[in-house]
Amino acid sequence: MKKLSIILFAVLITAGCSEVRFDKIPGVYQDLIPMEIQGKYTYYSKDLKSRLLDTLLVEINQNQIIIDGTYGETKLMIHQDFNLHKLGEIYVIGRQDKVLKSMYNLSVIEPSNKGLNYYLVNNKSIKGSVENKFDTYFPFLDVPYTYEAVPSEPIILAGEDGVSGSVGAPNMLRYYSISDEQFFHYFDKELKNKEFIPLKKETKEKTKKSK
Repeated sequence: MKKLSIILFAVLITAGCSEVRFDKIPGVYQDLIPMEIQGKYTYYSKDLKSRLLDTLLVEINQNQIIIDGTYGETKLMIHQDFNLHKLGEIYVIGRQDKVLKSMYNLSVIEPSNKGLNYYLVNNKSIKGSVENKFDTYFPFLDVPYTYEAVPSEPIILAGEDGVSGSVGAPNMLRYYSISDEQFFHYFDKELKNKEFIPLKKETKEKTKKSK
């Protein structure tokens, strides 16, 4: 789980890709990254069998987030690569969805006594049900989306009876419409103190000792 989480973190925060899309970023718009979450942070994976992605360094200043790990260094600028909103005691990161440009992929930063807790906003199915948890918290809409790329050969979609269906039938993509209250309720019930990536803040004393 730790190894999976750190890979998901690297993919989500650097690539901005997520299967979950929202129509807005909840909370109050932040022009700059607040002092409360600025600093240098470290995450050490407990997966001792693998030498990949076992250490993650994150530096946050007023304008950007710098992520450094075995996959390389990435710099993310506020307003250019992501937007930040404050919702109660948490901060919501919103990045433009790569498919539905008017929608956002979200993640959450929660300040803690030791540093920051980073939460991935991922879809999870309800056990024994075809529904996922987002469907029970937020209203949603499925919209058709047709990829512009033209395949080298026609793709025929076959139905259950084996009869060929339509050529180039559109995919249906789901997005969620949310309010501040709904999202905070979802965070409190489904994310808070559960699965998160702990980013430990580097103190000045620790930095001096390391030198």
